[in-house]
Amino acid sequence: MGAVGNMVRGFIFTAVYVFITIVIPLVTFTLLFNFVVQGLPLDFEQQDYQNVVFWVVAFGLVISGCAFFTFSSPKQSIRRGVFALIQVLVNCLYLWSYKFSGATELTFVIVGFGSMSLDVQQMILMYMGLYFLTIILKTYDIIDFTINREKIRENRMKK
Repeated sequence: MGAVGNMVRGFIFTAVYVFITIVIPLVTFTLLFNFVVQGLPLDFEQQDYQNVVFWVVAFGLVISGCAFFTFSSPKQSIRRGVFALIQVLVNCLYLWSYKFSGATELTFVIVGFGSMSLDVQQMILMYMGLYFLTIILKTYDIIDFTINREKIRENRMKK
């Protein structure tokens, strides 16, 4: 794939990551913020909502930028390996931001009935474990791309 093809591929994956890391979470939290149960609104702290939205958008933009550089780089290049590793690390920070912004421990007050809590911290920790294994894999890729640099270039020239 040429340089233009790589750039187009980078823009496509950036759009996909914007949709996955920003649009879907914002729609979800907005729906939760405006949720009504049997005519009774759920009371969700405005500050908590703004905090979650800030961190989702901030890390979502960083992840999307890293996705562009990762997927616009040639396959089996050191640059792609480095940006893929950076992207995985930023994905870890993105998940961790859910924990610290309060998005994993949502408490809703149903006026006149009581409260309801939603706790997904264990799920976030499980994803963090999977990302740890991905970090090991991306580190191996960088080492492999560095050691086999000449062989990769020769194979690229043959095509």
